[in-house]
Amino acid sequence: MKKIFLYSALLTAMVTFNGCSEDDFDSKYKDPSKVSEVTLDKMMSGCMLRANDWACSTYGRYFGYDPQLMGKLSNSLGFTLSGSVYYHDEYEDFGQPYNNYPSMVTDFKKMQEVYDALPEEEKPKNEGYLLAAETHLYGMMIFILSEYNDIPFSEIGLVALNGDVSYANPHYEDGQQLFEMILDRLGEIDKKFATIEKPSAFGGQDFINKGDMTLWRRYANSLRLRAALRVSTQGPLAAKGQAILKEILEGNYPIVEDIEQNIKIARQSSGPLDIEGGSGFDWHNLQTGSAEMINRMQKAGDGGVWVEGQDDPRLPLMYCMATANGEQPTDKESEVVVGDPLKTGIALPTVFRGASANTNYDTFNDMFFTRLNRGYYSRVRRNGFFWGNKNWDHQIISSFEIQFIKAEVYQRGWVAGDAKAAFKEGIRQSVKFMFKYQNSRSVTETDNGDSDYLNGKQQRYVINPDQSIYDDAWIDQFAEARWLTHIDGTPYAGGNLEAVLEQKWVAFGYLYCGEQWCDLRRTGYPRMYYEKDHDVTAVTPYPCNRLRYIAKERSYNIHFQDEVGAYDNYSDVLFWAKADWHDGPTW
Repeated sequence: MKKIFLYSALLTAMVTFNGCSEDDFDSKYKDPSKVSEVTLDKMMSGCMLRANDWACSTYGRYFGYDPQLMGKLSNSLGFTLSGSVYYHDEYEDFGQPYNNYPSMVTDFKKMQEVYDALPEEEKPKNEGYLLAAETHLYGMMIFILSEYNDIPFSEIGLVALNGDVSYANPHYEDGQQLFEMILDRLGEIDKKFATIEKPSAFGGQDFINKGDMTLWRRYANSLRLRAALRVSTQGPLAAKGQAILKEILEGNYPIVEDIEQNIKIARQSSGPLDIEGGSGFDWHNLQTGSAEMINRMQKAGDGGVWVEGQDDPRLPLMYCMATANGEQPTDKESEVVVGDPLKTGIALPTVFRGASANTNYDTFNDMFFTRLNRGYYSRVRRNGFFWGNKNWDHQIISSFEIQFIKAEVYQRGWVAGDAKAAFKEGIRQSVKFMFKYQNSRSVTETDNGDSDYLNGKQQRYVINPDQSIYDDAWIDQFAEARWLTHIDGTPYAGGNLEAVLEQKWVAFGYLYCGEQWCDLRRTGYPRMYYEKDHDVTAVTPYPCNRLRYIAKERSYNIHFQDEVGAYDNYSDVLFWAKADWHDGPTW
């Protein structure tokens, strides 16, 4: 690992926030470069900020990492088979959480050192800072382990802490053992949060849960559920994963089960968290709607008309509509009141259409890059619930994910429970979640023009679905149908288990592309077809089973070649994953 990471990490571990009260918490942060005071409360905030490319809707994540890579692997953003479509070395690094992982581990270890030096009587009053930072670190580690498997951990940062340069290149540790350590440690952390004293400055420095100890328990237990499920379906930790799922769900542990319990980072009006929702979706080819997603949300399939009250209510909150031929209405036409497929309003495009690996590349180029304003394909909706939303809260764990985890566990018979009820609740939580953030947008904000498509006022008039019909009774009816069949009426080949995984994938939308990729590799659901890359020289001609280590790791850690270089390739299957996780050619 590049040595500068480790030396600079100790200095930047001194990052701090103002010690503001819970009432005046919002946005009152000091410039980290101008502060050198080292206390556990301020170190906690600085340590947790390191995880932003994993936890927040950062520009790097939504310009590079997700749309250029993860969204293609998960089929949740539209793409076609341009050259080397399943591989992009630049964007494997850009927005990648691993870039800040060594610094975060170093910061955490410095926190441990400061904590250990406290008088014994002071430790109970300060342990909460350490536990919060540790929980957040493990959240990012679960994701990173799911990309690579073996990573350094124990030796990271030791050169900065004790000056022993022999640790400047930390050894790699077995990913399976690190997963097991995290599973065990999160269980211990939950018990600690249930009993420890709340630190005095915790509320003012905790920018995730604002000092709510019960929410921290929900965070730790929900992360543990996510990690336990990941290893539960195959591999050497399957029995352990299933036992932990049973322990949490039968033990009535506090977990995230409702929107108001979501683990999130509230967007601040200034400072290091001044990040709007979807910041980075500003290149046309990054915004294309996924045909795989759209086809699972409306009965007519690709190029179809969305019918209010029948098709998925989330679709018009996620994507703009498209025209039949790619042309946009002129100003004159847009002033004409017409009968729109949704309701009476201004003349607008009338269909939803996405692209996927199955879309003809030449057709895509012709319709996407040469037609006026690229109207042939639906795009991520600029004035929808997410992109550019100034009121967006960065979601770490959402209630719909946990409901779908419960549904899967119940359906597999690992824990006694009502799988259909959890499945329906997952859909309900997902619909309510999107409407919550769509409704938080001001009229002024939604009226702001999208110069490359339709202005927000036009969209608002005809594309926002009527929320009054999406009450619990209608959602129950919609979910009941999805429990049995795809939206086009065909039965699920994989039965109700496939229904659960498909609706979980739809609920993740384009917010959690990496989590979708993990579920696809773990279960093979929902079934996806991926063409072989048309470029015969492509480094990875098929969707990969894992990522290669970032370039800096390959170049600067002297242990890389001997310890992990032999299997640093895209075809290796991680210990918890399936080899045949998608349709189409494989390695």
